[in-house]
Amino acid sequence: MALDNYANLKQSIERFSHRTDISDVIDDFIDLCETRINAKLQLRSNEQRATASLSTRFLALPDLFLEMRRLTITGSPSYDVKYRTPESMQIQTTSGRPRYFTVTSQIEFDRVPDSSYTVEMSYYAKLATLTTSNTTNDVLTNYPDLYLYGSLAELHRWARDEETANYYDGLFENKLIDAQKQEKRGRYGPAPFMMNEGTTP
Repeated sequence: MALDNYANLKQSIERFSHRTDISDVIDDFIDLCETRINAKLQLRSNEQRATASLSTRFLALPDLFLEMRRLTITGSPSYDVKYRTPESMQIQTTSGRPRYFTVTSQIEFDRVPDSSYTVEMSYYAKLATLTTSNTTNDVLTNYPDLYLYGSLAELHRWARDEETANYYDGLFENKLIDAQKQEKRGRYGPAPFMMNEGTTP
C-alpha cells in the first residue's frame, strides 16, 4: 500500500504495529509526529512570504507562523529590520522608522512608526496538518517514512514498549537527516566546479 494519503498512513501504522485496538488514538500519534517534524525539518515548500501594513508597534503573526527568516520595510529605499530577542530589545519613546523587531505572541517593533509602512516577511510556516479533509502534504509526499516511523515511535511509547519506541526513533532520526540533506541540496543547488584552461604543469 502506498503511503500517499492520510487514510493509507493510518492503515500502515496499524499493519506495522500488529494492533487493531488503536483506532481511537492513532490520530494522536500522527499529531505528535507532526510536532517533531515541525521542530526539526525546514521544508523549502514551507518558506512563505506575506506583506502587511504597519502603523502601530505591533503586527499580527502570519497564519501558521513558525520562524522568521527576514523582515523588510519596503519603499525607497527598502531596508531590513533586524531581529532582537524580547529581553534585549529596547523600546524607544520617540516615533520613527522601526530598526528592530522581536517575536512573542505577535511581532513587536522597537518604536511606533512615524507613518504607515509596508512590511514584507519571509518566514517558515508550520506543516499543513493531515486530516480527513487535508489528506496529504509535502512531507507525506516526499518523505512518507518520516510519518510512518515517527508515528510508530509514539505508538510504542504510548504502549510503554520503550525498546521498540527507541528502535523507531532511530529510524525516524536517520530519515530526518536524509530529508534535511535533500532540502539543503535543493535550496543551494549544485556545488560549483573549477575548470582549468590551458596546459597543466
